[in-house]
Amino acid sequence: MLSIFLFSALLVIAFMPLCLKFLRSMRIGQIVRSEGPVSHLSKSGTLTMGGVLFVFVTMIVFTSFSAVNGFTSKICLIIYMTLAFSAIGFLDDFLKFFKKSPYGLKARESILMQIILAIPFLIFAMRLKNLGLNLILLGLFDLIVILAITNSVNLTDGLDGLLTGISIPIFIFYFLILRSEPISNFSLAFAGSLLGFLFFNFYPAKIFMGNTGSFAIGGAISAFVILTNTELLFLILGGIFVIEALSVIIQVFYFKYTKRKYGVGKRIFLMSPLHHHFELQGLPEPLIVVRIWIIQLLFFTLSFILFNIFAFPNLLN
Repeated sequence: MLSIFLFSALLVIAFMPLCLKFLRSMRIGQIVRSEGPVSHLSKSGTLTMGGVLFVFVTMIVFTSFSAVNGFTSKICLIIYMTLAFSAIGFLDDFLKFFKKSPYGLKARESILMQIILAIPFLIFAMRLKNLGLNLILLGLFDLIVILAITNSVNLTDGLDGLLTGISIPIFIFYFLILRSEPISNFSLAFAGSLLGFLFFNFYPAKIFMGNTGSFAIGGAISAFVILTNTELLFLILGGIFVIEALSVIIQVFYFKYTKRKYGVGKRIFLMSPLHHHFELQGLPEPLIVVRIWIIQLLFFTLSFILFNIFAFPNLLN
């Protein structure tokens, strides 16, 4: 199984020069939003849509290793969610490139597409559930889980290497708890591909994953969460995503509240999501990223302990 992880990482590293050359020839560079941190303006033009490479490598490696044993329904569902949500991100990235703008899909358009593409997954996933609950209510709850995870993952992708480094332990977690199932190889292949991508994505990044990559990660993670019935445990395992999303919600709510009450909107954070707040406090970008990685490793360890102590394995189908 370790060979899947290493092979995925090495393939991404090996093919990245070709990917960089192609993206450079197509002039597919990041267009930075003017309302972001001033320090990010220097990142304008950095190659993006690198998520295409690690998603492609993950699929190739996983399907190659799984061809002998065949594809289970869970495997098909994971692949579907990864590719479907990656397609949403790809469309968003393409529109930005086509319009030469930092804005692609509108928020409501993106959410609508996520809902539409999540419904087929939920219909089949609910058939695999064995919890004795009302499946319609559970399906609606899991739809909210998918939207929450996918969009919080996307929000977290704001610093060089941040989302990549956070996601690797999460995929490794699902490999560890699903070791006896073929689907575990997918999480291992994804983790390996991300490690290879991190080689080029860490500060100063030579390439960004774009929404093509962040949505693929969000789709894959949400599928693992639902298929393993770890929705509640993910509040800890995905604690960074929760914190980042809450920082945005709190910031927007407080700004609107103070503007309505006092006529002038006030902010709790210098900027949201939270990683930008730390940037504006003067902390170096690599320091912020590495510290968040350390926190993610603590969440990973705590989640694995809780999973085994409180009999979460009994929830696995």
